[in-house]
Amino acid sequence: MKNINAVRIATALTALIAVTALGIMVMVTGQGRNVHAETDAAAPPAAAHGAGDGHGHEAEPAAAPSAAAHGADDGHGHAAAEGGAVAAEAHADEVTLTPEAIQQNGIRVEPVRKMALGDELIVPGRVSYNLEQMAHIGTPVQGRVAEVRVKLGDAVAKGDVLLVIDSPALGEAQSEFLQKRTQVEVAASAVEVAQTAAERAKRLLVGKGIALGEYQRREGEHKSAAGALKSAKSALTAAENTMRLYGVSDDEISQLVASGEVNPRYTVRAPMDGQVVEREVTMGEVVGPDRDALLKLADMKVLWVLADLPENQIQRVVLKAPVTVTLEAFAGQSFPGTVAYLAPELNKETRTVQVRIEIGNVAAPVSPGMFAQVGMVFDRASGDTPKEVLAVPEAAVQSFEGGPTVFVAVPDEPNTFASRPVKVGLSNGKMIPVLSGLKEGESVVAEGAFLVKAEIAKGEMEGKTCSGH
Repeated sequence: MKNINAVRIATALTALIAVTALGIMVMVTGQGRNVHAETDAAAPPAAAHGAGDGHGHEAEPAAAPSAAAHGADDGHGHAAAEGGAVAAEAHADEVTLTPEAIQQNGIRVEPVRKMALGDELIVPGRVSYNLEQMAHIGTPVQGRVAEVRVKLGDAVAKGDVLLVIDSPALGEAQSEFLQKRTQVEVAASAVEVAQTAAERAKRLLVGKGIALGEYQRREGEHKSAAGALKSAKSALTAAENTMRLYGVSDDEISQLVASGEVNPRYTVRAPMDGQVVEREVTMGEVVGPDRDALLKLADMKVLWVLADLPENQIQRVVLKAPVTVTLEAFAGQSFPGTVAYLAPELNKETRTVQVRIEIGNVAAPVSPGMFAQVGMVFDRASGDTPKEVLAVPEAAVQSFEGGPTVFVAVPDEPNTFASRPVKVGLSNGKMIPVLSGLKEGESVVAEGAFLVKAEIAKGEMEGKTCSGH
């Protein structure tokens, strides 16, 4: 009986296990069907056609993403991008301008070409007065301006009268001089009388015709008169020196001695030939030695041009080297010049050294302050022909994203420009050699590159703002 119950229990357990396994299989199968159903529902309509849809159509491939349509390379030098945001960033270094903007801002494009730059250097400069041929005119006397004989811009010669000043101090100095001169004359007469008396007393003393005491008295009078004369002469010299400090010349002193008349008017004369370039005095104005300059004269025959030379070109410039000075004010007219001075100190901020060029006998009305371009041609070995290199105008190269950059016209996309990093050489002031980054014939922005750079930078900032970066 026990065996029969054991068999029944085993049979029931086996049946239970079988039923449980079957339920699990049914559940798994149902889930698999659900998954397949969802997958079939999400498939694109084109896939429903399969190899043939029964209507004679071949299977059609699904539409490729927009980024894939760009390909591995879009022709602008950009790698393929995934997603619209990445594709937009790939073109962040480009900008498209309207024809009106290009025309209004003077943007000009020209092809990159090879040229022989030679050993020419062009640096900016400015015209200046020749400070070695310039005079600040003042007055050594205190007084009031009685006459102004010149106007601003007048040409004067050395010795010409510029100003006349009424000076009571000068009149007092002249009067003092005349008085001291009279005192010298009186003292000289007293010496002559005392000397005559002393000599006569000496002869009488030898003949015992006069007492020794009388002789000694007369000798003392002579020495006293000589001392008074010496003192009077010293006072006259001091008065004369005062006159010279007031600028009175030897001829004027002689004239004063001859006439004996005091003239309190001081005449200011030109110390050199030149032109009146500044006038800071008017009629009736009180002036004195404390005024630095009432007038300024400058010799306009020889002018200076001060140029800033890059430090890496200093060793190539020599004194008396010929240069060409081009003035913007005269539509690019050029004048010959000579290097006269090379400053010994480097400007730490601009890393340049000042060069002084002299230009002379200029027929045009060149004025100090005008801007100039100084062209320097350096010596080249005989028979040495300069090598042709790729070059672009200096204005075409801009500093962008940490290095020199040009803006290239994108092929097949009108009015579109892309930034291109380049490696450049030393500019000659007009053209700059391109060592790498460009090919001959490529079109770059020659004028207006700064505006293109600003537009690209603006687009990059807007892109970063929109993407949340």
